[in-house]
Amino acid sequence: MYLILSGSLNSQSILFWDEPESNMNPKMIYHVTQMLAELAKMGVQIFIATHSYFIQQAFQLMTAYPKANPKNVDIQFFSLFQQTEADGKQDIQLEVGNSLENIQHNAIMEEFDALYDRELGMMP
Repeated sequence: MYLILSGSLNSQSILFWDEPESNMNPKMIYHVTQMLAELAKMGVQIFIATHSYFIQQAFQLMTAYPKANPKNVDIQFFSLFQQTEADGKQDIQLEVGNSLENIQHNAIMEEFDALYDRELGMMP
C-alpha cells in the first residue's frame, strides 16, 4: 500500500517479493494474491518467491479455474533445481509452466507428499 501511495509502484513497475507469507496470517493469503492479480492487470510485473503451499495453490486456482481469474491474469510458475550430470557435475536447471502440473520439480509438493506419507506410516 505504501508503494502505491508514494507513487513508487505504478503500471511500469516490477515488483519482486520474496516470501510474502512471512509474518502473514494465512487468512490473508487469498486477499494478497487477489491484490497481486489486480496489480498485474494494471501493468505491474510481479515476481514472487515462496515456499508456501497456500500461496502456490492460490495462484494455481487462478490458472485452473477461469472463475478464480476473471481478469485473465497471465501466471507462470518457475522451479529452479539442481541436477547431477553423468560426469558428476552439479547443474542448475529451470522449469517453467503455466500451471503447477507443468512443473515436475516442486519442492513444496514433494514435502507435502512426504509429510502425508509420514503420517500414513504412523497410523495403526
